[in-house]
Amino acid sequence: MNSVYILYVTVFIILLLLIVLFVFHRKPKRKYSIQAEYINGLHALVEGDKETALARLRNVVRHDTDYIDAYILIGNIFRDIGMVENAIKVHRDLLVRPNLSVEHQKTILSNLVLNYKKNGQPKWALATCDKILAIDKKNQWAKESKLGLYEDMADWQGAYDILKKNKAIDRLQKDARLAAYKIEQGLQLSRLQQEHDARLCFRDAIRLDGLSFGAYLELVHSYIRDGRKQDALKELKRTIQALPEYADIAINEFEELLYDLGEFDAIESFYKQIISANPKLSAAQMALAEIYEKKGELVKAAEYARKVLQNDPKNQHVLLFLIQIDNKLRRYESAALLSEQVAETFSAKRAFRCKHCGQQQGAYFWRCPACATWNSAERV
Repeated sequence: MNSVYILYVTVFIILLLLIVLFVFHRKPKRKYSIQAEYINGLHALVEGDKETALARLRNVVRHDTDYIDAYILIGNIFRDIGMVENAIKVHRDLLVRPNLSVEHQKTILSNLVLNYKKNGQPKWALATCDKILAIDKKNQWAKESKLGLYEDMADWQGAYDILKKNKAIDRLQKDARLAAYKIEQGLQLSRLQQEHDARLCFRDAIRLDGLSFGAYLELVHSYIRDGRKQDALKELKRTIQALPEYADIAINEFEELLYDLGEFDAIESFYKQIISANPKLSAAQMALAEIYEKKGELVKAAEYARKVLQNDPKNQHVLLFLIQIDNKLRRYESAALLSEQVAETFSAKRAFRCKHCGQQQGAYFWRCPACATWNSAERV
């Protein structure tokens, strides 16, 4: 009886050991197989073979339905190949799973934001950003994404409110961007023929960023649109005093306004004050030369134009102006000498370049039309 009992116990122990060995040997092999398939899917994704990557990742989740990372990548591939609704479904379905880690929740929600944005659903994207911030209130990606969404929607007040609360951005950069939002908001109001409210926005922009040339420029434009030319002239003078380095653009931009008003004496006095404060300000000197030319005081016109030429001897605009004056004064020899200095081609336009991407524009801009970077314009 004892021997039979011992036999049973021995058989039981042997079977138990075999089961344990089978389980321990089999499980790692399965894990390795799934992990290898996932890695192969990643390799295919890196190589740009989305079709193979999708097939391998689907195989992974077919064998292990808890492989969250694989599901996330499947949704991303759907988004990349234009199947955005599928991407939304995959990512949204993951959120109902229990026991998701905080990092997984944030990753899934971030991808949902991208899905909604690509699908033209900015309000859903905004709501999803709020869910990320509910989990992680300092999440900078969610804050920047909300800002971008408000910009895409041209909701400048919304963008302004979001950026104003963001303490992670440098103060000067933030104020310059807030000023740009106020300019955009003012332009929206101008298109609705609400010029008074538009000007309030432009003035807010100047208060935020005293170097915002765009705000000064649009303030003058607003007064002109309202038929208030004297007020426009007043703001133009203020612009040149505040930003003398942009005086040439301001003067060229509003030259018609200056001569429409016909107050040459007042304008002449103003330019002389500017030149007194900034002796090398070529734009004011040239503007004064043109005023004297229009008044028929050609000798004075030539005098101021030559002062510009001293600082900028290759300025083709000034050279051509002096040739015209010298011909009127019958200084043909001087005109001939100047003609030799004039290049074959001439462009009166001043160029601006984006500091971020290098895009060039003929006119000043506060947001690059190519890369959408704010306040990146610099003189070429």
